[in-house]
Amino acid sequence: MRNFLMVLALSISTASYAASLQSGIYEGLQLAVSPAGDVTGYYSETLGQGVTRNCSFALAGKVNASQEADIRSWSSDVLPGHIAATKNGVVLRIPQGQSHDGCINVMVPLIDEGLELESTRKTHWLSMAEVSGERVYLSNSPDVATRRKAWLVKGDVVGVVKNQSDWTQIEFVSESGKTTTGWLENSKIKPLTPPAA
Repeated sequence: MRNFLMVLALSISTASYAASLQSGIYEGLQLAVSPAGDVTGYYSETLGQGVTRNCSFALAGKVNASQEADIRSWSSDVLPGHIAATKNGVVLRIPQGQSHDGCINVMVPLIDEGLELESTRKTHWLSMAEVSGERVYLSNSPDVATRRKAWLVKGDVVGVVKNQSDWTQIEFVSESGKTTTGWLENSKIKPLTPPAA
């Protein structure tokens, strides 16, 4: 019995130190992990001044029992990959990941074997979504009467914080790291999902 209690205590103490995938910003990766274990993310990295080069792609998958996820990543092509939590962030591995649009000139070859990305900010995102309207104004609450001057444009990727009726509370993080929070009508955004195979 004493041996059983020691083993139980050791397994509980080591389990609490195991890293788990969590919503947040990991350098150039914005990642959302839902309570059900669905993973969505958006990676964007820009190099240069004046004339710039940009690498960006989306990803989606499902967390497994080991707190890792096999993912599908896409820009123009869909590529399989893997993401796992580490003590200080995540490791993102996408064999041939440099073949995503613009990534050959921006992303280091480590993406094939596993690119370590440090956590820069935790979030409470449930998922990621893409703005589908040409110019979509943010509201202060789920009511068109509270519309603000701030807007997003088609293709902007946002973190989903909360859903309420026909509205979604989102958080947008600009390339400079500035965060904007507001409400959008559900008809103005679409879930970040991989294209059909």
